[in-house]
Amino acid sequence: MSCLKSRLKLLALASALLLAPLAHALEISGGSAEDQATLKAIADKWVADYLAGDIDGLMSVMHEDGMILSEKQPTVVGTDAIRSYFETRAGKPGVSFQDDIQEIRINGSWAFVRGDFLLEVAPWEEGKPGFKRKGRYFVLYEKNAAGEWKMLRDIDNDAPMD
Repeated sequence: MSCLKSRLKLLALASALLLAPLAHALEISGGSAEDQATLKAIADKWVADYLAGDIDGLMSVMHEDGMILSEKQPTVVGTDAIRSYFETRAGKPGVSFQDDIQEIRINGSWAFVRGDFLLEVAPWEEGKPGFKRKGRYFVLYEKNAAGEWKMLRDIDNDAPMD
C-alpha cells in the first residue's frame, strides 16, 4: 500500500510539473456568482466535450451567429460550418488539450473568457503528422433571453513555444 501511495504522489507531482507552465491565477470580475460559475463550467465542459468528440455538447453552447477565428485558418461562420469544423477535429485519438483559463469578465449580457492552451495531436491518419500547438484564446459570450450563455466568437492565436 505504501508503494502505491508513493507512486500516486509521484504521478501527482509529475502532472503538476507538466501543467505548471500553463498555470496562472484566474481573475473573475463582474456578473453574479452564478454567471461566473456557469462560464467557468462551460469552459471546463468544452474541453471535456472536445476530447470526447461530443459534437452535440460542443454545439450546445454555440450561438446561432457563432464564429471561430483561428490563426491561419478560414473564418468558420454559422452552426452548420462550426459543426463540420468540430467533426474533423474533436475526439480524435492521441489528442490532449490543456486549458489555462486566466480571466472571466462579465458585463450585463456580455462576457469574455481569456486564457492559454496547449494542444498536442498524435498522427491519427496515415501520412498526417502530429503536432503541438501552444496558444492564447479569447471567447466572447452573449447571454440570450432564456438566460443561457452562448459562445458568439472564439478567437485564438499561437503563442511562442518556450
